[in-house]
Amino acid sequence: MNHITIAGRLVEDPVRKEANGSVVTSFRITSGRSGSKSGRLWIDVDTWGRLAGTCHQHLAKGRHVLVSGRLTQKQWADPTTGEKRTRFLVTARDVDFVAFDRN
Repeated sequence: MNHITIAGRLVEDPVRKEANGSVVTSFRITSGRSGSKSGRLWIDVDTWGRLAGTCHQHLAKGRHVLVSGRLTQKQWADPTTGEKRTRFLVTARDVDFVAFDRN
């Protein structure tokens, strides 16, 4: 069984698209140690259908979320440098909008 739950913060506004007769909203979150880029994990998230509409309507850059879904890793070679690249993608089943109490 492939299942991941991760908390993070959106690094940019979500993007909504039509694909295969359905709606997909994609966004990127960062999770991990704050204050430095090392130790941080960057994860792309795809949401589909009704969840995609809700995420597009209510999420924005900087918002904290808790994402649960299926994790996929994609690897390829950069066409210009030949360097190996890796991308992590979560196909979300659930996205919780997290509000932090700043008191």
